[in-house]
Amino acid sequence: MKKVLILFDEERWGNKNLFADKKYQHCYEYFYKLARKRGIFMCRASYQWYDSKKRIFKYAWTFQKNEWERIFNIKPDLLYDKTKFSPKVHYRKEQMAENYKIVNDIEFTLLAGHKFFASLVVPEFFKKYHKVSNLKELKEATVKIGGEKIVLKPAIGSGGENVIIIDKKKAANLKINKPFLVQEFIDSSTGIKGITKNTHDLRLVFANNGLIYSYIRVPAKGSLLANIAKGGTMHIVPRKKIPKSVFPVVRKVQEVFSFYHPKTYTIDLMFDEKQKPWIVELNTMPGIYFTSDQKKWQDRFYLDLIKIFKKEIESGKSI
Repeated sequence: MKKVLILFDEERWGNKNLFADKKYQHCYEYFYKLARKRGIFMCRASYQWYDSKKRIFKYAWTFQKNEWERIFNIKPDLLYDKTKFSPKVHYRKEQMAENYKIVNDIEFTLLAGHKFFASLVVPEFFKKYHKVSNLKELKEATVKIGGEKIVLKPAIGSGGENVIIIDKKKAANLKINKPFLVQEFIDSSTGIKGITKNTHDLRLVFANNGLIYSYIRVPAKGSLLANIAKGGTMHIVPRKKIPKSVFPVVRKVQEVFSFYHPKTYTIDLMFDEKQKPWIVELNTMPGIYFTSDQKKWQDRFYLDLIKIFKKEIESGKSI
């Protein structure tokens, strides 16, 4: 049976509690079972567990017989990357890429996953970013930005981590001691015609160039961040309801990144008060979490991932 290893961030080998949230655990367990039925043995490991000299993973976790088990000395046929970016992690992935195929291509992950870089290749669909690393630069950037609110965010990251939404008048009170990207706040409170009347973002999930499913994320009460990790809720949007204005954005993104194949990614959008869609970010590592009433789309996404795994394994390259 062919092996696919999901690559994660730092993990303690002795920690049996692999998931802080059980709802994610159940999704991974279902994914592993589904893959196994189709001839793919799934496991997970930290990038730290890779032995670059022996070109193997010293240990990993797998789910079989309805429990998580430790396994050792793994030579997978393919790596599926779910790590957060850092120079250290990228360097380790470059070592792995010498011997293993990685989905996604690490160059695509670096380019599309970096908000500033991504905005440079499709600038017509992004609110302009300004780089700042101190209060003086923030004040200078704020003058150039329209609207009453601004958004500060790290260049790389997801889940709404370290994102700040603030009135421009209050920005001078912030303490800035590390690099941020700053842009105009997109007021999405008028919703998306025919889908929602409230603050939102719309996520489109792709396997290669195929749209697998889409959903809106609605912020928790009192929040402007719709990320699931920040308490937002997800609601599936049928393809026929997606506004036509979205598809020129999709075609442009696909054209720009057509060199990279295979790939899984998302395009996250917000609609302003004039119903114009703006890219919030591209995400090269779509989450695999689904609620219990979304099994149709869960199966569709998981099965497409498994197809990608099989095709890449059949095309070769691994030690």
